[in-house]
Amino acid sequence: MSTPVESLLNIRRWKEDEARNRFALSLRDLAAAEDHLLSLEGRFEGLRQRFDCCGEVFPIEKMQDMSKGVDRLIVAIDTQKKVVAEKQRLVEAARSAFVEAARERKIFQRLDEKQRAAREKEHRRKEQIRMDEHAVTGHTRKRDGLPSGNQQE
Repeated sequence: MSTPVESLLNIRRWKEDEARNRFALSLRDLAAAEDHLLSLEGRFEGLRQRFDCCGEVFPIEKMQDMSKGVDRLIVAIDTQKKVVAEKQRLVEAARSAFVEAARERKIFQRLDEKQRAAREKEHRRKEQIRMDEHAVTGHTRKRDGLPSGNQQE
């Protein structure tokens, strides 16, 4: 038997699932952005080590090209750090939305359980009243010498 709150509870469950999915997607996006940042930083570190370890002299044109590449890499790293920060902000927003959706679902779930328990209690009370009425009717028939309702005359 369903309760009036059950449809609202189902909506809250759906919203919680949606929030969980958005949170999972934002975590995946954050991980991808962090991986990309690590690869950029790894490339930068490789270039830095190449400059540090080499005792050779580079032609000026090659140095200028390498400098432009390093500058582009530094800009890309800074940009990626901003992307990672934004992804972290989105993850936190998705996490708080997920937590809020779970909290709302739990509230409606408790309300649904309370309504089910109240409905069950009312059903048991009515059943007890019917049983008591049946017992009183049977006792009255026996006392007055009337045939009981389930015997054939």
